[in-house]
Amino acid sequence: MMMAGTRQLRCFALLVLWWSLSIASQVEAQVVNAQADAAPAPVEALVRQTQPEAQTKALTNYVESGGNYLALSNGYGYWAGGYTRGVYQQGKNIWNAEVNGQHEFGDAGVYMAAGDTYNFNPDWYGSLTLGTSVGGFFWPRYRADAFLNKKWLGRKQWITTAGLGYYAAKDVHRDHSFYLGSTYYFEKPWIIEEGIYFNLSNPGRVFAPAGFVAVTCGRNKRQYLTVRAGLGEEAYQLIGPTSSLTQFNSQTLTITWRKWMGTNWGMNVIGDYYHSPFYGRGGSSFGLFKDF
Repeated sequence: MMMAGTRQLRCFALLVLWWSLSIASQVEAQVVNAQADAAPAPVEALVRQTQPEAQTKALTNYVESGGNYLALSNGYGYWAGGYTRGVYQQGKNIWNAEVNGQHEFGDAGVYMAAGDTYNFNPDWYGSLTLGTSVGGFFWPRYRADAFLNKKWLGRKQWITTAGLGYYAAKDVHRDHSFYLGSTYYFEKPWIIEEGIYFNLSNPGRVFAPAGFVAVTCGRNKRQYLTVRAGLGEEAYQLIGPTSSLTQFNSQTLTITWRKWMGTNWGMNVIGDYYHSPFYGRGGSSFGLFKDF
């Protein structure tokens, strides 16, 4: 089963890489052909005809609160909790913070995180998020995630991302991860995102890669509908203060509907499904948000 899962992930990774390269080459070829066929134009005309930057999925300046409930099979009980998060843009910085209280595997705790996304220039931006927790053996003792992003093409509609992560569990496990991904914004309201995580877990130096693809349809201030599918390996998963599930394959499917009900407020509904050889998990979360 493990070898089959690894082969699936490798095929998935190759598919993701092929898709990203093909998108870039097709768009680049269209630009070259258009330039070859067109008559020379004055510099001023070229400036006026520059394509507008792609309308990215900008979710800034809002506060959201909600709760979730998920049922687990094979006697693993349930997960339930509540959260509050917010995002605020100030100049070149986009600040974010969250507080998440959760009950899982018979224990409860609160996770807190804060971060900043900084726009270096029109083409480059990066982010750093730090988090820690109180209680809840399933939460990290602390974690850090950093990403660097680059916009490409005429409308800056293709964004590539590289990232690093560090996760210190509340037992002896430590994770180091490397991420590669990209996001493409079509002219019509479609967004496609894909990514691959390469995770190295210690002790034991267990290599556990995983990947995902997400498709979003919608427009800011109206609604977004996102379907996200993922698969890969997990090095370990804590199910008790001193017990864990180790080195197994898992699959996820998440559907998110973010709907503006008024000019500056709305709801966020998420349906989530998870499957592994040990248990299945399914449920939903519901939140209300307010823009400002």
